[in-house]
Amino acid sequence: MSAPQSLTVEQDAVRSSTTGELSAARGRFSSLWVFLTAWLAYATALLVSSRDLFTRAVFEEGDAATVSIQVLAAKDFELLVGNYSRVGFHHPGPAFIYVQAFGEWLFYDVLRWVPSPWNGQAIAILLLNAALVALALWIVYAWYPSWTLVAGLGGASLVFLTVYRELLSGLWFPYVYFAPFLVFLVAVSSVVARRTEHLWIVALAGGLLIHGHAEFLFFVPLLGGVPLYLAWRGKLAVADRDWWRFGGVAAVFAAPILLNTIVNFPGEFPKYVGYGGGHGIHLPWTALAYTVQFWGPNRIVGLIVFVVLFALVARLARGEKFLASGVAFCAAAAALMTVYAMIGIDQIEEAYIGYFSYAIPLFMIMLALIGLTQRIGWLKYAVAGLLVVGLVVSGLTNSLANRRHEMIGIPAALDAMAAAAGGRPIVLERRPHEAWAEVVPLVLAGAREGVRVCADDAPMMELLVTAAFVCTPDELATGARVVVTRKNVDAPTGLLVGEIGQAVGSQQIWVIAVG
Repeated sequence: MSAPQSLTVEQDAVRSSTTGELSAARGRFSSLWVFLTAWLAYATALLVSSRDLFTRAVFEEGDAATVSIQVLAAKDFELLVGNYSRVGFHHPGPAFIYVQAFGEWLFYDVLRWVPSPWNGQAIAILLLNAALVALALWIVYAWYPSWTLVAGLGGASLVFLTVYRELLSGLWFPYVYFAPFLVFLVAVSSVVARRTEHLWIVALAGGLLIHGHAEFLFFVPLLGGVPLYLAWRGKLAVADRDWWRFGGVAAVFAAPILLNTIVNFPGEFPKYVGYGGGHGIHLPWTALAYTVQFWGPNRIVGLIVFVVLFALVARLARGEKFLASGVAFCAAAAALMTVYAMIGIDQIEEAYIGYFSYAIPLFMIMLALIGLTQRIGWLKYAVAGLLVVGLVVSGLTNSLANRRHEMIGIPAALDAMAAAAGGRPIVLERRPHEAWAEVVPLVLAGAREGVRVCADDAPMMELLVTAAFVCTPDELATGARVVVTRKNVDAPTGLLVGEIGQAVGSQQIWVIAVG
């Protein structure tokens, strides 16, 4: 006797639903493995290339030392602002510095895997960068579920990073912004192409960028606001769970900025407005030349690469939602870079301000490879060969190694200053002002060793060493005065207690006790 037709239909529906759920689960599992594999691969390449971080004690100089002083506050959860700017303010948020603080705490304080605190900070940033690039590949895999394609794109990125070094391995913040801007472009392109489950990544990458530098208050709202505008106009359907994820991530990044504005009202934002209007506007062709310098070895080649890549990807993007969205956002990002160069950069010759925009040509290269493999199926296997090329080239050139400026002679100088001070606080004076880059490491070393070392001239030095390490009036009156001076530059009479510098045998800074 046969089963009723309605029962058979119901069983088929259940079976189909179960099959769909299993297929979706397998897809999520495979996608997770893509992220984890890519993260492990990038992290391994970066850490192996920078393996001296596990054996060589590093004493920071200049900018790195100012960040490490902020790391001390972050480890006590007291930091609400970002790193300092040369124009006299702090950037909006402390996210990257908390990452460094976590690395110092875990790898130096707890595990003792590294010989000095900064090394732990470096490892944390390298792991973060590896995760961000892996996240970009994970998004691509959601659109094009091919391990060979993802491997090829990873290899292409390694070749790119062989040419443009330190974008993943450097701790100088202009390099650190590269990885989050790359994943930001990939994520916002994916969301506008209708994969709204990636909206939380837009919030993650955008939050990191805004925390890192005030310039991203220009880029992130304009680019990241596109999917929000489309959703508001009803042209982009966003599931409730995607909104909750986006809102939760955005709230985490907004919290310290809002708290700093309340506690230290009005916070840093009025300073950004003042800075934006404090210089003239550059000519359009000057700004365009600034933009295309990140697309090739020189501006002429960069312009050619720029035009060729956009023409190629625009052609390949026909009928491909992700490619079409990607090329549109790359075009918008390049246009905004040019506008920002016109109105937002005071010293147009300073290329470092735009280092993050190297992410645009890399994303365009990835889009071109994706498009070619979709048009010519067998090419994905040839593209996968880029992984081998990337690994070989990056290994032979050591292009992923962390490079940094180090100070020599800091521990000996600190011990000698402490002995000369006889228990009094050590008051540091710099001659000339540029010697601040050597004063800050001495202040930092004192803080780590429990020796009170402070900087005089609060109006000039508080931005660099924070209020906690500027000398109080009592310390100025009773402390042991030490002058940090460039050799033979207005050197005072006193006891030479140390020589510090950036290379063994070529120390150029005298540390002189004068009172």
